[in-house]
Amino acid sequence: MLQHLAVVLFSIAMVVGGGTLAAEQSAVRIDASSSQATEASYKAMMKARSPADQQKLAIAVLVINMQGVKSASEVVNNPALQAPSINRIRDKVAGMTAEQIIQLAAKNPSVRVVYTSN
Repeated sequence: MLQHLAVVLFSIAMVVGGGTLAAEQSAVRIDASSSQATEASYKAMMKARSPADQQKLAIAVLVINMQGVKSASEVVNNPALQAPSINRIRDKVAGMTAEQIIQLAAKNPSVRVVYTSN
């Protein structure tokens, strides 16, 4: 009886674990093969997320765009920084999922984002 229970529990764990792995593998990733592909994969990534998660991802993209920026004058003098986009950072986020992009942004010590509620 105990052996049967162990087999059932093991089977359930494998199914649940496999489902998590399948979800990770099917997650939208940034296709950086071209500007158009990058933009399309980013839009698909955003569409698959809740509004709150869309905001987190958008902020992460902004933070990664601002990596290395030392002052506001750099932003003023660099048009690419005035309109941060997924294409500007596509080499840094190529093949990443939304969660990986958010984690990458969180590792950036030079840019700080303060969240406020309305």
